[in-house]
Amino acid sequence: MNQLPLYQHPTMLFPGHPHSHRRYERGDFPVAEHAHAHTIKLPVWHREQDLEVAEQYVRAAIKISDHHKELQ
Repeated sequence: MNQLPLYQHPTMLFPGHPHSHRRYERGDFPVAEHAHAHTIKLPVWHREQDLEVAEQYVRAAIKISDHHKELQ
């Protein structure tokens, strides 16, 4: 996450923050970088009208799982 724009340019969200001059380099947080690179984040749906979108995500995940060798 340290490579995301918020962490590279925090003054956009936190102007005048005392640590806004710091830049995080690749490799500064190897465990967090590995976790971020190998984690899939899915939205959370909580409304009935979101059901179709949630089902589309499920269908896409099944399709990827069924064809993962072809995608490598």
